[in-house]
Amino acid sequence: MKVLSFGEVLWDIIGEDAHLGGAPLNFAAHSVQCGGQSSMLSRLGNDDFGRDAGFQIGKLGVDTNLLQIDQDHPTGTVPVTLVDGQPDYYITPNAAYDFIDLGEAKAVRDESNFEVLYYGTLVQRGQSGDALKKILDNYKFRLKFCDINMRKDCYSEEIIRFSLGHATVAKLNEYEVIEVGQMLSQADFVPKLLGVFPQLEHVILTVGGEGCYVFQDHTLHHIKSEPVHVVDAIGAGDSFSAAFMYSFFKSGDVLKSAEIGNKVGGFVASSAGAIPKYPEAIVKLLQSI
Repeated sequence: MKVLSFGEVLWDIIGEDAHLGGAPLNFAAHSVQCGGQSSMLSRLGNDDFGRDAGFQIGKLGVDTNLLQIDQDHPTGTVPVTLVDGQPDYYITPNAAYDFIDLGEAKAVRDESNFEVLYYGTLVQRGQSGDALKKILDNYKFRLKFCDINMRKDCYSEEIIRFSLGHATVAKLNEYEVIEVGQMLSQADFVPKLLGVFPQLEHVILTVGGEGCYVFQDHTLHHIKSEPVHVVDAIGAGDSFSAAFMYSFFKSGDVLKSAEIGNKVGGFVASSAGAIPKYPEAIVKLLQSI
């Protein structure tokens, strides 16, 4: 599985500590741990955070050739507070990742064998949304995964409709389901969602410690997860997404992929940091696909 992950690279600031993150980067890094290949298309500031991010991304095994340097805007930062293990974010505006320039990404134009495109909604709040539209208009991917991340003041109905309208696989959590359901004014959410966006092949609804729901054969299946002690939930959803997509890419089995996603997401939620190293049991599980 060769992934082009498009979007924000940023630092989560928790107390006095800074942790490299951003959902697209987390997805890219977890895809590598799963056994895939990932390239990160994002933009960093010409500052210490940016230089450190580039170095750390390389160490994670993610290809850095598509990272851009912005001379005018800082690397993204997000102050985070944890409430009962759940993250609460403040998304700093006008970060470097808001200004991704497809014209600088020559390697994308030259590259024709990316198989999976990952994108979210946060990065579309700024100029980078235009670059994403060009990618979706001009390049073909076997799978297009949209992660609906509805952060305060960082999305609109237009962005949500555009994002769902171009994805083949979409993931939402229980809170985002309510918001999107109100936007679409639809009952029986998933069947109607697939009716509004017919190119969607699969919709995943995550419900935290309760696991997830996937829609297959006109039925909404609940895939339960094993209980874990939550240390912090940062990165858990992104690891679920990466493991689901890796398994689905290899097996085509939606239900099995959801089970594997739950296991990987549970491990990350029970660990410190967004991208902990997988233990042997998780590695073997992924290798068995």
